[in-house]
Amino acid sequence: MLADIKNIWTFRDMIFELTHRELRGKYKGSVLGFLWTYVNPLLQILVYAFVFSQIFRSGIEKFHLYLIVGMFPFNFFTGGVIQGLGSIRYQGDLVKKVYFPRQILPIVSLTVNFVNLLISFGIIYSILLISGWGVNLKIQGWLIPVMLIEYFFSLGLALLLSAVEVYFRDIEHIMSVVMMVWMYVTPMFYSVDIIPQQYLPVFYCNPMLYIISMYQQVLYYKVAPDMTYMLKALAFALANIIIGSIVFKILEKRFAEEL
Repeated sequence: MLADIKNIWTFRDMIFELTHRELRGKYKGSVLGFLWTYVNPLLQILVYAFVFSQIFRSGIEKFHLYLIVGMFPFNFFTGGVIQGLGSIRYQGDLVKKVYFPRQILPIVSLTVNFVNLLISFGIIYSILLISGWGVNLKIQGWLIPVMLIEYFFSLGLALLLSAVEVYFRDIEHIMSVVMMVWMYVTPMFYSVDIIPQQYLPVFYCNPMLYIISMYQQVLYYKVAPDMTYMLKALAFALANIIIGSIVFKILEKRFAEEL
């Protein structure tokens, strides 16, 4: 695994160039450019905020803020994993003709979405400040480890699924459904406090619960993230990246024949 990391680092310029090309090409000729990335989640947030604050009342103060600080990070997770999932198959010609560490392709897909997440913090902070909710500047640095944990957790899943998808194409459709369910079992539309006691053990098996909760703690509750949550999320991320890397390494041997 260390040899793979060293090999990927050797091709870091390729990662930068592919990421830059992907970002530039995605919005080329578009009037609004990067803003299109945020139109859909903002509309989703408006709809969800109305439904869960006016119809199915959640009881959470300033529910739209609670939703915003969790929705953007979760959209990075879903977007990065889904795009990373198909990165090997959709770049089949490149995989068959040019030598480079194949892990670079899901890394690029994930990094493109990560850049969008970083830009989205401009929107998040603006809304928190304009609404009068405010930001605790002393603890914003905690977002760096939280974002890195989410990045590597997502990368592990993207590596695993992108390798499997070469052999089993239906995984893309399956994961679209899984991600929709995953969104609703992650406390973004409700707080952990309202989950019935008998279901809590099941909910606590969800790695995204810890990750999204830490974003909420820093941005919505304005407190430092729970260290128990941090350690559990880190454990899930490390397990994910190790498993994903091993599976990818095993399955990549026959990529050229399967593509």
